[in-house]
Amino acid sequence: MSTLTAEPSTAPDPGAPGPNGAPGAASLAGAWRRFLLRRAGGLAVNLVLLLLVTFLIVQLIPGDPAVAIAGESATLAQVELVRTQLGLDQPLLVQLGTYFAGVVQGDFGDSYRYRVPALDVVAAAVPFTLSITLIAVLLLLALGVALGMGVGVATRGDRHRWLDLSFNLVTGLVSSVPTYVMATALVAVFAITLRWLPPAYSPAYGFGQAAILPIAALTISGTCSVARIVRRETAVILEQDYMRTARGWRLPALSLYAKHMLPNLLTTALTLSGIILTALLGSALVTEAVFAWPGLGGVIVQAIAIDKDYPVIRAAVFVIGLISLVITLVIDVILGLIDPRTLGEKRG
Repeated sequence: MSTLTAEPSTAPDPGAPGPNGAPGAASLAGAWRRFLLRRAGGLAVNLVLLLLVTFLIVQLIPGDPAVAIAGESATLAQVELVRTQLGLDQPLLVQLGTYFAGVVQGDFGDSYRYRVPALDVVAAAVPFTLSITLIAVLLLLALGVALGMGVGVATRGDRHRWLDLSFNLVTGLVSSVPTYVMATALVAVFAITLRWLPPAYSPAYGFGQAAILPIAALTISGTCSVARIVRRETAVILEQDYMRTARGWRLPALSLYAKHMLPNLLTTALTLSGIILTALLGSALVTEAVFAWPGLGGVIVQAIAIDKDYPVIRAAVFVIGLISLVITLVIDVILGLIDPRTLGEKRG
């Protein structure tokens, strides 16, 4: 009498770890689902908080928008009439509910000054701000990574100590210069003294020519900050076992540094890019004031200092916050594609 014994199944388990401990397809898909759910929940919470902040921030602005609109010579009755028309006589909670209901429909209200939707005023300025900010981020990342890598490789093993000391001194000094000081210095040198470039934005100049100094003001300090961080990361990576092995194989410099070292620096560079771009959005507002650049900076300054234009202020702050949140989310997704470990999964 023969007995049948079941053979163990040899079909691959989609959830089992792959070679070198890499997560299986099912495990990775689950990690992505949990990651996206966490990010979606976090984004929703941040949007609610952003709406609350944009509503309350205008309450801290000194001055009365009703007086600004009616004029300083207006009577008390005229000022009260304007306040009623704007809905500013309503209780704060009623104003908050009206504001939330409008924003859900994409309506921040009409500008007190321009009598058009506030979001339209902001939307007209956003491309100018993003144009110089995005270009500045790309430039400072490319230049900062290249400079930091170059110095890190050249000073490996305590070689060229003078270069290392000079690099740290110069980059530390330049990165500490405030953006508005850098912008003013660039105007004084290249616009006033040398007369190579226009000192401010004007339709008489081409967009590219007028954008050079604002982009340079945003790029220089950031480049030095990125270069310092990449220099330290390069020093650590160069001492890793795989880099020592690659050097032992006498690989060409291009293969050694571009193929084996650069990909490991990209995670750091991408993480920095989100932080830097968010910071540059704030710096761009100040830089725009120096160069009379027609971006969000001028819109916000005009709305706060002169017009007390609450809808425009709220719309502008909300758009800046939304851009920062979206950028952070996109970079997190890119990092997850490059290195699934950043998805927050615990790997065995």
